[in-house]
Amino acid sequence: MNIDSMKISPMNKMPNVRLPARNKQRGAVLVFCLVFLAVLTMMGVSGMESTILEERMSANMRDQNLAFQAAESALKRAEAWLVAQTTLPATSNDGTTPVWLQDAMDPAAADGRYWWDHANITPTWWVNNGTTIVGVDDVVAQPRYIIEEYVTVDSGNSLGTGSGEIPTVRVFHRITAAAVGIATTTRVTLQSTFVRPYD
Repeated sequence: MNIDSMKISPMNKMPNVRLPARNKQRGAVLVFCLVFLAVLTMMGVSGMESTILEERMSANMRDQNLAFQAAESALKRAEAWLVAQTTLPATSNDGTTPVWLQDAMDPAAADGRYWWDHANITPTWWVNNGTTIVGVDDVVAQPRYIIEEYVTVDSGNSLGTGSGEIPTVRVFHRITAAAVGIATTTRVTLQSTFVRPYD
């Protein structure tokens, strides 16, 4: 059978289906979706940045709190050491005794600033001059303290006036504690004044 001689009967013809005319679409939905997606992306990125910032802030606050608590521990340890002394501790200006003379560590006494305000009072300086306590967890280095004999008061005991009682010598000690947190850049310096009588 010759292919050329084949005739297609009207039954085998595809029905002439009329397709609806295509509307001219301008991509408005696509543009809207892209703009909406861009807005959602910006909101997501902004939310992530805010979350990261809040996490950093909370980590810094925790680190600062750890350093503060470590310095508090050093102050308490120094106060406990003073309470344990039965007589007035000896003082020195070179660190040969646990108690320093007042402002003996000031590298430039004439500038009107206290010794702890000077830039050369570095962590290495504290290692060389401070008394270290142990047992403080979650810090990169153990805290240290320095005790200074601040003021000695041996008069003005109004309770003993007229009774013949010998006034009790009261000594004011200035305790300075320095501590770091998880990071060495997180530093806290605290001071307290501790008063106790000596016979």
